[in-house]
Amino acid sequence: MKDPNRTLVVLGATSGVAHAYLRLVAEEQRFGRLILVGRNAEKLRLVADDLTARGKSDVETVTGELGDPEHVEAMFSEVQGRSSRIDECLLAYGVLGDQENLQNNLKDLRALLETNFVSAALWMEAMAGKFEQQSFGHAVIIGSVAGDRGRQSNYLYGATKAGLERICEGMAHRFAASKNIHVTLAKPGFIDTPMTAHIEKSGPLWATPEQVARRIDHAVKKRRVRIYTPWFWRFILLIVRALPIPVFHKTKM
Repeated sequence: MKDPNRTLVVLGATSGVAHAYLRLVAEEQRFGRLILVGRNAEKLRLVADDLTARGKSDVETVTGELGDPEHVEAMFSEVQGRSSRIDECLLAYGVLGDQENLQNNLKDLRALLETNFVSAALWMEAMAGKFEQQSFGHAVIIGSVAGDRGRQSNYLYGATKAGLERICEGMAHRFAASKNIHVTLAKPGFIDTPMTAHIEKSGPLWATPEQVARRIDHAVKKRRVRIYTPWFWRFILLIVRALPIPVFHKTKM
């Protein structure tokens, strides 16, 4: 490890992909300090204990409603209180929701929008300001292929991911002239995690959290701005986006 003061902040550290990513960076000793942020203290502690068992001695947790826009500012201040610098931030939280329920329950829809987009945008802007202040940093955001085109099966969830992608796109443009501030958006397809436990998993399109984490790790090291993971989703969504509206509307995606 080149610098023991290097700090990684993970928002949504108990997610399957986040935990897999944390194990990768812990094994490589890329960061001296890990700050795990989440809403479930018990689950955060389990992740922290796992990392400590792998040789990480400086692992801290911050517990709170990170997906609630009203709590972002206070939680960000707490994160900053744990470390004077933030070298990398991984945003890995979100909710999937049920499309039919969201169409008929405005309260649940609002919660989805606030969690997946509003709070995420606030966190990223807070981090961008921090990176600008210290003149370095890397924002890593887990989005979704669902944001590439509005489909009847998940357009409300997809809308939050499309909005988040515009934030990442604009932020990457904002820091394009900087050699030390970077933005990486990862767009996974189907991942076998607790969030998708209710969905039947079959076929080659499903990936494990470990597979996605390795792809993100590679993208971060190469400072990619945007990736699809697994790689074949890039071509699948290229076709989906290219479908003319009359043809698209005959599908049941």
